[in-house]
Amino acid sequence: MTTTRMTRALAALAMGCLLLMAVPAAGSAQDSGTMPVLTNQPGGPNLNPAIDLFFQSYFLMQNDNDFDRTDPIYDANGRTVGVLATTFRPGLTFTPIDGITLRYVLEIGENVWSRNDLDDIDPNAEEQALVRHKEVWAQVVSPDERFGIRSGYQYFYDPTHLVLDRHMGAVTLFTQWNTGRVSVAAGQVPDTIYEGLAATNDADTRNDNNFEQDDFVFAAWGELLQDHVWQLNPGVFVRWDKTEVERPKTVVSALANVFWRHAEHGTLELDVVGQLGRHENAGLDNRDVDIMAGAAQLVLDYRFPVIGTRTAVLYFSGDDGDRYDQNDTGFEYSGWSKSRTMLLSENRLYDRYDNLDERAAAQKAGLVLADEEFSVRFADSLRCFAILGAGFTRDGANTDGETFLGGEGHLGVEFAPYDGHASFLLMGGGLLPGKAASQLQNEINRDSQDPIGSMQASMSLSF
Repeated sequence: MTTTRMTRALAALAMGCLLLMAVPAAGSAQDSGTMPVLTNQPGGPNLNPAIDLFFQSYFLMQNDNDFDRTDPIYDANGRTVGVLATTFRPGLTFTPIDGITLRYVLEIGENVWSRNDLDDIDPNAEEQALVRHKEVWAQVVSPDERFGIRSGYQYFYDPTHLVLDRHMGAVTLFTQWNTGRVSVAAGQVPDTIYEGLAATNDADTRNDNNFEQDDFVFAAWGELLQDHVWQLNPGVFVRWDKTEVERPKTVVSALANVFWRHAEHGTLELDVVGQLGRHENAGLDNRDVDIMAGAAQLVLDYRFPVIGTRTAVLYFSGDDGDRYDQNDTGFEYSGWSKSRTMLLSENRLYDRYDNLDERAAAQKAGLVLADEEFSVRFADSLRCFAILGAGFTRDGANTDGETFLGGEGHLGVEFAPYDGHASFLLMGGGLLPGKAASQLQNEINRDSQDPIGSMQASMSLSF
């Protein structure tokens, strides 16, 4: 069975379980030689899962994907951006007995209406619906709930989210008490490096797999809560990346997240990261390159009955572009921040994996990004908001001497009835680019600074 067909089969099985487990199981099977049907008998295991659901339909219209209006001869119709997409993400959490938890999350999407055809009967067609198994893990906690272990594919992130934020395979050991938890973990980041040669069948693939060219993560972190007023989450994350042949890279990130609740309406959140490491044989004449970088992020959020303000500032270091000094001061960035901007940073409604902050990090240019969200609430379920942001690179050596990325602005309205379980959002705005943004993103004329305008809308449900 091909990988694609196996994925379809697993997806169908998962959806079947979702429907069947939501209904109490029938009585035991008759004595017919078949396996008995498991039921929720008094004193027995609880086989009914807790179900959580997320649904989103999304619309995006954007006049260009860079800051240059030059008509590309080779792709004359590829200048604008238009997306209509749907995502459905059901999750199952099984707790058959106290102390044991199994978790499964299936994501159908992000399916683009013009590309993914749910009526296509060819299981190997490229236009088939995109189906992803996002989480598959199990957790066992001791009877006194002091110690536990979680293993499998899970959403794994550091306390700041600035270093690591993705789904991956990991095993986590933890000890916990009323006001805190300490965890240690090891995991592998998926990569495209295959260790064996001439793999012709499944046996070759299994036998030739090893740990020689893999990307590992080792981590230890804590979660300390005090009177529900402040929380401190320190940690150390080690990334041991051996995917480059004969050029392993080790980066140690010491970090901390601090959350403080100020009075009734305000919160402050601070993230700090320092990175030290070495990239072997990556410099001039195959000399080792020393890594020393840092990042910080601050968020102030005040929500009053009618108005609200949210201020965010993100900083991470860049490199000076000197390839001869054997030092790399560019921050190793996850791509995830707490900024509300949609073009300078990740679009939280629909991530296109092509943001200016990620491009700045890839070019080792560094970043300073500040944004402000101001909102007015007309009712419990209705609010209008405005977002303003500006970004700069830390060093112009990687952007032709330019540092201004641009200024971004959006206006929007959100209607969220049913206690926020449903959300209807409409927003429009754009980005006035600086020359640094043109250097990072333009494909033809890197001096052009034509603005980008966009309109977005979404309908989302969550339970």
